[in-house]
Amino acid sequence: MPVGRTARRLAAGIALALAGAATPLAGAATIAIDAERRGDTIDIHASAPLKADAETAWRVLTAYDRYPEFIPDLRTSRVVARHGAIVTVEQSGDARVWLLPVPLDITFEIVELPPSSLRSRAVSGSLRALESSYELTPAAPGMRLDYVGHVAPGFELFGSIELQAVKQNVARQFQALADEIERQSAAAPAR
Repeated sequence: MPVGRTARRLAAGIALALAGAATPLAGAATIAIDAERRGDTIDIHASAPLKADAETAWRVLTAYDRYPEFIPDLRTSRVVARHGAIVTVEQSGDARVWLLPVPLDITFEIVELPPSSLRSRAVSGSLRALESSYELTPAAPGMRLDYVGHVAPGFELFGSIELQAVKQNVARQFQALADEIERQSAAAPAR
């Protein structure tokens, strides 16, 4: 085969592979995420329109013990106490800084405000500080999931890459949560 023809086929194959890699998986939720450093804190905002009903979205969002089944790099997540609307959850897993896993252990105090809102804060663990919230609001095609987080990672070792690493980790976890909400909603019997 002539060299020019081989080069064109190779280029076409690479272009198709790159196009496929850039295309979201069928059925995957579309997320938007933004992160910004403010002093020693990283502020993160993420959102996703979901093809989901409110009941399923809330059920998945508050199924803390099931998180390791669908959240990447999360090894354990367990409810250790529940007092009314306040839930204490212990989680352990890894944050990824490119290919390097960084172990994290965090205990959250979560205030549930059914059927649409969670407020959480880290009460102990690997991070200096973490406060976050999730909001579910009705929107076409079903619900909208919004996340706001304020993180003080405390990994000075990573310097300028810390912002990007936090953004990538939150994006992976938020994507997995949104996808699971949509998956369970699609699998639920028609109401």
